Amino acid sequence: MKKRTGESTVLPGQLRLDFDVFAIEAPKGIVAAVGESELDAGIRQAFGSLLERAFAKGQSRDRLADALTTLLGRPVGKAQLDQWAAPSQSDRRVPVDVWMALMKVADDYAPLEWMAIHARRRVLTIDEAVCAEFGAMAVLESHLRARKRSLEGRMDGKLLEQIVERIHSRNGK
Repeated sequence: MKKRTGESTVLPGQLRLDFDVFAIEAPKGIVAAVGESELDAGIRQAFGSLLERAFAKGQSRDRLADALTTLLGRPVGKAQLDQWAAPSQSDRRVPVDVWMALMKVADDYAPLEWMAIHARRRVLTIDEAVCAEFGAMAVLESHLRARKRSLEGRMDGKLLEQIVERIHSRNGK
């Protein structure tokens, strides 16, 4: 008797028999509620993720709400935090000053990166920006040196001597 191989043959026009009926793929990414745009859902999801990361660091809703109240100078309750993060509360928008204050309180600026990616940009720390600028200047300097050598190669010696002499005479004055 022949052993069956793990793969069954499917004839043209025939559907594959699959007993994995409970294998449901969960939607990936952002899922908007009815009447909510994908951007609104993304903002709400990013806000909720920021809260979850703050909770994982040991901060409570009460502490976050108190810190936001102090920083903003107006009352912010833990119920408001929950409403801003809840997918069912799509009519409640998160004010920008709350976003900024929450990122500061939680010491988590991931939402800025999320926003920048939607604008096809990147957010850099000050150190990263300095390194990027330094790298750009080094590349520019290299191109300038190469261009200078190229131009010097096309000049005759007499013209180059005259230019160097003029530069030295101007610097001497």
